[in-house]
Amino acid sequence: MRNNLRHNWLWFLTAIETYMLAAYFISTHSTGNFTPPPNSVLDMLDDPPFIFLLGVVGTITLVYSLWNVQYFHYKTIMTASLTFVWLLFLCGFVIHDQLRGNLLSIPSMYSFFVLIRIVLTVLLKG
Repeated sequence: MRNNLRHNWLWFLTAIETYMLAAYFISTHSTGNFTPPPNSVLDMLDDPPFIFLLGVVGTITLVYSLWNVQYFHYKTIMTASLTFVWLLFLCGFVIHDQLRGNLLSIPSMYSFFVLIRIVLTVLLKG
């Protein structure tokens, strides 16, 4: 497992970041600090099904990074689901920023850099 973790440390980091995005939404929603306007994109994205989706994708990535699964096109499915989830939240953050009149916020820039790193990891490591 240590060999796999040494080889797939970027995927492990991405799994932890995906879990932390879910934890961010859970903590801000449960404490009442995050109140997006009704019927906005982020009002929909902080609902439990999307947070559960983040947890599932984070778990899929964590399993790959620790055990290096090579069956059933696992890496392709993992990469596609990670790209989908981070692109979905990037679009949600950018739309929310534009509707509020901000150019870009920290969460949208962070999502952008994570998405770029996912794509570059796939292109460079194969």
